[in-house]
Amino acid sequence: SPMVEHVLTAHHVARLRSGETLVLDPSPSLLPPEGFAACMADLLRIAKGTGATRSGNPCNEGSFHGMLPINASTAQASGLSPHTCALLRQLGAIPHLIERHGWPRPLMLPAMVQLGYYPGGTGARYRPHLDRWASEVNNRREITILVYVNVGWDAQKMGGCLRLHPDPNSPGEDCVDVEPLAGRLVVFESGKCMHEVCEAMPGCDRLALTLWVEYEEAWQQPERNMMPVL
Repeated sequence: SPMVEHVLTAHHVARLRSGETLVLDPSPSLLPPEGFAACMADLLRIAKGTGATRSGNPCNEGSFHGMLPINASTAQASGLSPHTCALLRQLGAIPHLIERHGWPRPLMLPAMVQLGYYPGGTGARYRPHLDRWASEVNNRREITILVYVNVGWDAQKMGGCLRLHPDPNSPGEDCVDVEPLAGRLVVFESGKCMHEVCEAMPGCDRLALTLWVEYEEAWQQPERNMMPVL
């Protein structure tokens, strides 16, 4: 889709394939500043209303999560603002771009995006985790795409960073803290990037949209194949 062509290049996808986590600040941005402000207000309304439920995961304590439709007409019908609908539409166009630039297996776009809300000063955080553990047989998450809508965020004063943990096979590397700035995208392989969400300071509500791009169900991971088909 032309509206996201500039977001991810073939070079980016090659880096993603090699196991790198991409932190992208597209220029031009996915929305104008006033668009992100409207989107932030829209998502906060949902998060603080009936559109999100408190996490029951002990590793993800104090956070709230809701699901938003990626389809533009469904999103519009569910009362989301035009700016939020535009952001969801762009988010949904990125997997096609990744596939076009050469991904090793077919990708599938899910119908929903997750809204994550971490109210500041409450201890809400997500401890270090993978989005797909090797033991999860029915989890087909292949690529995680995060987009932030936190206008005016300053992590030095507000906290709330996404902390990326180094590859255990690369000794000597340090954690990297990524500020959840409005318009910033973070893209990584779901089963390879260990990450956590750090606590935000009082009065600082942290919002993120997460799209989990899945691999097609018919595709079998090599380690699950019993016998090669000759």
